[in-house]
Amino acid sequence: MNNNTFDWNHARVFLSVAKMGSLTAAAEAHGLSQSTLSRQMSSLEAELELTLFERNGRGIQVTTAGHQLIRYIEVMQEAATQVTLNAKGNSESLHGTVTVTVSELDAAFRIPTIAEHIRKQAPELQLNIRVSNSVANLKTREADIAVRNKRPEETDLIVRKLATETIDLFGVPKYLAQLKRTQYQNVQIIGFERLDEVIAILNQRGWSVDLGNFQVSTDFQWLHIELARQGKSLVILPTNIGKKLGFQAVRRCDQPLLELPIWLVSHRELRTNPRVRFVFDQLVSGLNYNDA
Repeated sequence: MNNNTFDWNHARVFLSVAKMGSLTAAAEAHGLSQSTLSRQMSSLEAELELTLFERNGRGIQVTTAGHQLIRYIEVMQEAATQVTLNAKGNSESLHGTVTVTVSELDAAFRIPTIAEHIRKQAPELQLNIRVSNSVANLKTREADIAVRNKRPEETDLIVRKLATETIDLFGVPKYLAQLKRTQYQNVQIIGFERLDEVIAILNQRGWSVDLGNFQVSTDFQWLHIELARQGKSLVILPTNIGKKLGFQAVRRCDQPLLELPIWLVSHRELRTNPRVRFVFDQLVSGLNYNDA
């Protein structure tokens, strides 16, 4: 490592690149051009005299040295958070309730670790987690912070893009083998709202389906999972969650079914309320859409 001062801002950007798996997505999240972000990453690698990632097709592959650096950055980030809390006198400034609204799958697979971290860092803060697949109205204070798949149109909300999440079709291996033998005829897929849009997307991705391929529909995502486990239908899931559950992905083309942007949204009180800012920052650093 050379003797230049370590640039913490560059390290934070690198952490975003590693979590999002994309230079473009990280640049957008930090409000930077891709060329500026690339220069910052080159500068960081030069400072550390390490190769932190390799470009791989449309994304990036973090090197072993990069993964080691991520662990150090996360420790530094946690220490910085603790310093900030102590400086603000967190026993007073973080007292109160913060309501976060997330989807059923985020609540089950991504929030528990973050919630435990918040409990340890700020035991006086009351974290209310509202689980819903509908969009909460932040302006009427249904929630303080929301995780959304669509950027809000309201200009007075504070928005940060966290990642781009891929979505795929999944099933148990036995059912996929059966479908392959029959050339995917009579495939059954668990449906949900806006079914016409889902059918259109599937047919654009090489499938040939209509309403008859969706005999069961529900907005309850855990029921999707349990029905797919019975081995008689496919389920639409975020790619990393589907793999974590032990399902096998099936594609009829090289592309995933969908690529959805993930937005973290808050009302303007984020700028003045320390506890809302604290929870927002914990979600930014803790929500990981590459590894559920």
